[in-house]
Amino acid sequence: MSYDPEFIARMLVGNLGYVLLVVSMMMTRMLLLRIFAIASGIVGGAYMWLWLGDPVGTVWECTFAAAAVFQIALGLYRNRPAVLSADERALQAELMLQFEPRHVRAIRSVGSWHDGEHGNELMRQGELAKSLIVLRSGSVSVLVDGQHVGSCGPGGLIGEIGFARATPATATVVANGPVRYLALDCCALRRLMQSDSEISDGVNSLCRSALEKRLILMNQARLQDNLPRTKQAVLRFCRRKPAARAGARLALSVAN
Repeated sequence: MSYDPEFIARMLVGNLGYVLLVVSMMMTRMLLLRIFAIASGIVGGAYMWLWLGDPVGTVWECTFAAAAVFQIALGLYRNRPAVLSADERALQAELMLQFEPRHVRAIRSVGSWHDGEHGNELMRQGELAKSLIVLRSGSVSVLVDGQHVGSCGPGGLIGEIGFARATPATATVVANGPVRYLALDCCALRRLMQSDSEISDGVNSLCRSALEKRLILMNQARLQDNLPRTKQAVLRFCRRKPAARAGARLALSVAN
């Protein structure tokens, strides 16, 4: 049985182009998908030109490969390292690790840096906040109806509830001393989130994380405030019930 080498080569090259295309569809990383797509286009173009003599098929196979090359180049350009200030590098390390450089540049473009002094109001309860604030340095107090309910330090997000729901601020935020913060324009940031789903997911994740941290801190503060009252109530009970003193001492020691 004889084999025609040219026929075998033609079959191998013709099928290789489709095999590479199928493999590209199986890739989970976009870069690998496009690399295999480029290889498929090159092999397909060679097959169309050398064996079939089909100029139309050759042009479209090469166009397919060129489109994949363009997408890789565009991705590299978008994700080029961002030139960040010291403040922005610190915030990226604390809050924006999941963002790509192009996302950081886009978010930075809708914000501006500000410095505040002791007593400055960064946000007022009942008013619609114009900015989502990211605290870089210093600390602030959170007041609800004039009552102190919590604090926020470097890396904290301020106004995330009002931003997420587009409603007036639920608390007043006052600087405890000199502060530096990044104010992200709410309207511009919403437009940015609508245009880029990855930025939208990242910002929403930051808001949820900030809210969870604030609830934990508020609960811890309330527990600390209520602990002395609990101790006094237990001691009064022990004076009336001498037999319960041993258990009360154990409970108080655990609470401490």
